[in-house]
Amino acid sequence: MMRTLNYILRRLLYLLLAALVLLAVVLLIVLFKPLWRNVFIYPELDREIEMLNSHRRPTTFVHELNVYRGIMHAHSFWSHDSEGTLHDLIPAAKNNGIEFIFLTDHPRGNIDSFPRGYKGYYDGVLIEPGSEKQGFAAWPLSDTVIDWKEDQDTISKNIVSSGGMLFYAHTEEPHNWGNPWYQGMEIYNTHTDTKDEKLFPHIINFLVNGKKYRHLAFRELFDEQASILARWDSLNMHRKIVGFSAADTHENQNIRARKLENGSIQWVGPNAKPIDTVSVNFRNRWLFREPDANGWVFRLMMDTYNEGFNYITNYVLADTLSVSSLSQHILKGHLFIAFKSLGDAKGFMYWAQDASDAISGIMGDSVSIGNARSLHAVSPLPGQFRLIHNGKVADISPEDAYEYSWSGIGEPGVYRLEVYIRLRNRFIPWIYTNPVYIY
Repeated sequence: MMRTLNYILRRLLYLLLAALVLLAVVLLIVLFKPLWRNVFIYPELDREIEMLNSHRRPTTFVHELNVYRGIMHAHSFWSHDSEGTLHDLIPAAKNNGIEFIFLTDHPRGNIDSFPRGYKGYYDGVLIEPGSEKQGFAAWPLSDTVIDWKEDQDTISKNIVSSGGMLFYAHTEEPHNWGNPWYQGMEIYNTHTDTKDEKLFPHIINFLVNGKKYRHLAFRELFDEQASILARWDSLNMHRKIVGFSAADTHENQNIRARKLENGSIQWVGPNAKPIDTVSVNFRNRWLFREPDANGWVFRLMMDTYNEGFNYITNYVLADTLSVSSLSQHILKGHLFIAFKSLGDAKGFMYWAQDASDAISGIMGDSVSIGNARSLHAVSPLPGQFRLIHNGKVADISPEDAYEYSWSGIGEPGVYRLEVYIRLRNRFIPWIYTNPVYIY
């Protein structure tokens, strides 16, 4: 009997040890890449980015327009899948130097009235309401009503003819590219970039690296959107299509909890959907803290406005920080986009010069070939300039250049500029400009 008991105990011990070894192996497999990034890759990347930004130089503007950093395509509490408020939006904007936010909240039904949600200046940050629906990013820019039951051509015609802005969102999806009314398109969207990702490894990476290296963990999502850029180039050869970046942040890929009026706790999961309601007891009390400004007593955050606003940013050249001036210059294509977490691009400029070395146009402008002897750019950070003519690379500068000049204009076409920086021996896109259109 005793021998049998000892045999069983030994077997159980072996099984326990085997289970522990198996668990250790699984944990090692799951955590190896995040830990490797934490110890080796991310510190090296941080040093390289810090070194890059230590080489910042002031630039002299060649025009009288101001440059404003802004977010186009973001969501707030008005959307069904976000609970973002000013307590979230404004600190994130101020922390990242964001001066305007053009929201694209999902409408609460087919009859969409404007203004609604947030509109105006909040602690110096300009917010303008807009809608994302049926593949559009729409900003009416006036008091109006959109009936989303109407067909897309009618909706787009009504918005644009009334002075609004109408761009295509999520340009990885099918659109009516022949629609004569849309004015621009997303050339990079953060959400689009996540669609080819397996989210579980990113969740583990955020859990391991989210405290110190959130900005680098966020960049693990990046893939160059070559097919979207190619479509944009192709469309621009027929008519001007303004390119902009979409942070598309909802601050909603998180686990949060809030205390209800009856004292119970409501757990809220991804896409701002309630997932459970529990009572507070000795087993879970330690999880909860005092409510923050939005009433949350627990927050495990992956997707935040702070990371989204820093990751990808629009830089708009305009006269004033006002809806009328910003929208006017956005529609002219007077903007470029930059991955700001790699370095602030304020100070960058791209333009055409005539035979007398006078500026004949900036990004977004149309310039006759007789008034476009050369193309030029300046950058506050060193990089490699790549000139794209009608969708093909026409010229590449040496790396670590602050200035770019090209006098090879031999034919009309669409000339846009990209700037790349080198990180860990790879060229990474930093800036995409709107084109100079030479006719």
